[in-house]
Amino acid sequence: MQPEITAFHHPATGRVTYLIADPATLLCAFVDPVLDYDPLTQAVGTRFIDAIIAEVRAKDLGPTWILETGLHTDHLSAAGHLKYETGASICIGAPVLESLKRLVPVLGSDGVDLEGWDFDKLAQDGEALPMGGIEITAIALPGRLPGATAYQIGDVVFAGSAILPPDQGLDDSAAPGADAAGQHAAARQLLGLPPETRLLTGWTGDVIDAWSATVAEQKARNIDAGDAVSAQAFVARRAGAPSAPDSLAAPALQVGVRAFRLPPEGEDGKRFAPVDISSI
Repeated sequence: MQPEITAFHHPATGRVTYLIADPATLLCAFVDPVLDYDPLTQAVGTRFIDAIIAEVRAKDLGPTWILETGLHTDHLSAAGHLKYETGASICIGAPVLESLKRLVPVLGSDGVDLEGWDFDKLAQDGEALPMGGIEITAIALPGRLPGATAYQIGDVVFAGSAILPPDQGLDDSAAPGADAAGQHAAARQLLGLPPETRLLTGWTGDVIDAWSATVAEQKARNIDAGDAVSAQAFVARRAGAPSAPDSLAAPALQVGVRAFRLPPEGEDGKRFAPVDISSI
């Protein structure tokens, strides 16, 4: 039986959070949940994710997994709040441990377990994550970032930011360790799947309904990773157009390394310390 998939667009960040439900067992999972966040005031809110939780409760669904496609830099994850409210288990790719060891000393994240025990599940490449009658398979994307993972259910793959809508190409990641060659390799890895496979992206910008495209459509039209664009051409293009880190990057990573829990408030009432991640 095919899962029921609902996409929720977060206007402030352009991100897409997915709700996956098994109609037979009423079990469900979430992909890349988003917190509301104002970078100017550091105010954190849960209105967006709480609306999704309300829908889950209205449908009497049983949450199982919170599937994170990696450590994010363009939004603050709501996985910690979602786990607290629903009891679902947080899953991320096992190589995220490499990122923790690189990031934590710079971010000053006291109390972070560098062995990853704060995450509920560190998924290995190809590992199956059962959810009732549906099997979710983790796909490691090592070219993108340590811990970057897509999740496949049948002919559907939740790709996160590894590939964007065809007219958007690939994201301009501010994540430490990201590089253009690795981003292109990860996208081409996904484009090696059967042509009818649907790739569901984690970001659509201002366009609400552009979250799904087949492998065939991406190969034909993706402006950065399609068949017409070589890795060398993409790397050269990105090298000629460097960009400044996203203002959300540092706070998003400070949440991510804590297994998506918010940092405690400091004496000044703020949770997030100013960190220059460009040199990491």
